[in-house]
Amino acid sequence: MNIYQMFRAYGGMVFGRTDYWHPDMPANAELTPGRVAKYPVAMGSKANYAGEFDSGAIPLVEIDGHLCHLPVTIAQWALGHYDEYVDHGGNLHQTTFLLAADWLIDNLAEVRPGLWGWINEHDKEIYALKAPWLSALSQGQALSVLARAYLETKDRKYLAAGDKALRAFSVPGAEGGVQAMLEGGVFYEEYPSAIPSYVLNGFIFALWGLWEFFLAGGNSEAKALYEQGLETLKKNVMRFDAGRLKWSLYDLYPFRVADIASIFYHKLQIEQLRAMFLLSGEEVFTVVARRWQKGRRSRLTYLLATVAKIRHKLSIRRQSSYVANQKSEVRGQRQTRGQRSEARGRKGNGGGRDFE
Repeated sequence: MNIYQMFRAYGGMVFGRTDYWHPDMPANAELTPGRVAKYPVAMGSKANYAGEFDSGAIPLVEIDGHLCHLPVTIAQWALGHYDEYVDHGGNLHQTTFLLAADWLIDNLAEVRPGLWGWINEHDKEIYALKAPWLSALSQGQALSVLARAYLETKDRKYLAAGDKALRAFSVPGAEGGVQAMLEGGVFYEEYPSAIPSYVLNGFIFALWGLWEFFLAGGNSEAKALYEQGLETLKKNVMRFDAGRLKWSLYDLYPFRVADIASIFYHKLQIEQLRAMFLLSGEEVFTVVARRWQKGRRSRLTYLLATVAKIRHKLSIRRQSSYVANQKSEVRGQRQTRGQRSEARGRKGNGGGRDFE
């Protein structure tokens, strides 16, 4: 990887480039706190998966040079089909959604006695996180899928699977779970590293899963976990502010150079805060979203934030990862030797999920 690659990867976002892994995801303006319907941010584009599939029509993701199942990608694919089903109807979207929901049930694994979740089998080097590990992002978005699957079918197997997955949210990362503490409050870790990483977008996605699972099945533990996390987010959201730039941070990990959000994640985090206001009524989320939106409106700020992001990436370049070339991930298309070599260097890139 080099500076040219970084400018090419991040610079395109300055001019509005989107792709499957990094689409526009506006907040759902019809979101209400009392019912589960479309996802809190737009997920419809995730139905059009840009990679390969296994023999059972489940998405595969290339990690460390080989294809595997990545739970978060499958959950997002399911949520994309659900949003499309709500918007347009159609048996295909509903059937595909339930196919993914059943895959999540079948692949729920016991990590330690009594501790269940969807396991990630790759390392996350920038956080010194070694496989296997659970992710609050995967757990939360899987809960969002299971909640909708139960509401569609009334089959309690979806609630039973979600009940098992809840315990990970109350177990510290050091013990195999996804919980960390931030200023005395609970924080659900997308990457449960030894030194907490505090990834903002993953935390919010996890909160949505907990809330929706409570709404679907009435699980009081899920409600309590959501409320604890909501309190942490309210008190600490400004910790993710990058200062005079009016931009957001991707995480709070103690890197030598602060991990400012890429344009994609900055826009996503604004939309997430807008959705959090609709769900909670807490004005702080609107205040911060408006502040970050001021940075989003400025092309100069876009450029400055991109330079700051590249500076961060250069500081961790031996552990950094990049979005896969979109053309190399089209179903059935072969990669060149050079592309395969580049892919092996994208440690745990989650199909582009790590493009902070």
